[in-house]
Amino acid sequence: MKATSPSQSPAARWIMCTRRPPFHRAAAARTPDQVAAEHEAAESLMLPADLLGGDESIIFAIKPSLWFVVFDSANWAIVGMCLIACASWVAALISLSEPQLMSAVLAVFAMRVGVALLRWVSRFYVLTNRRVMRLRGVLKPDVFECPLVNIRNTALTTGFPESLTNLGTINFIIADPQDRLGLWRNVANPHYVHAEVRKAIERAIDCQPHL
Repeated sequence: MKATSPSQSPAARWIMCTRRPPFHRAAAARTPDQVAAEHEAAESLMLPADLLGGDESIIFAIKPSLWFVVFDSANWAIVGMCLIACASWVAALISLSEPQLMSAVLAVFAMRVGVALLRWVSRFYVLTNRRVMRLRGVLKPDVFECPLVNIRNTALTTGFPESLTNLGTINFIIADPQDRLGLWRNVANPHYVHAEVRKAIERAIDCQPHL
């Protein structure tokens, strides 16, 4: 793995794989050892072994911020706090003591946080010289992938909770409206990551044959 330069944006901390020069210069220069190193890097990140194909190379593979766990569990936390606030009334309604109710609420919330943590562990956002991908799913893998040349536009959005934590969501607007809309949620240093995605899209388009 190649160390990132100190002059790079702080988002470089999230770049887990070797950065590549533009595709039209990198594709011809790749050696079998480089290909093997990229596959080894993908395996070390728990990415599928067959993720890359042919002369495809990983630009970066990142995970959402750990704040993802908090945001993913937020609704359950709100419900739990409401139940605890109304513990005496709810306990009487369902024939439980207040300590029993609070223990049950805390146990359910702890399990939900555990599920959110597993969802975070299994989620990756991958940018290659050909595609963007979002991998997620604890029991059943769900992979969103789209060639860079099929992306009509991208948009960076920041909700109120994300703005408080310097996070953002990158939206991929696909050429075919029937395709799924891809989202990279809770990305750290989103402006930097979004700029890198835009550069990769522009390079991929430049590499297309012009008639």
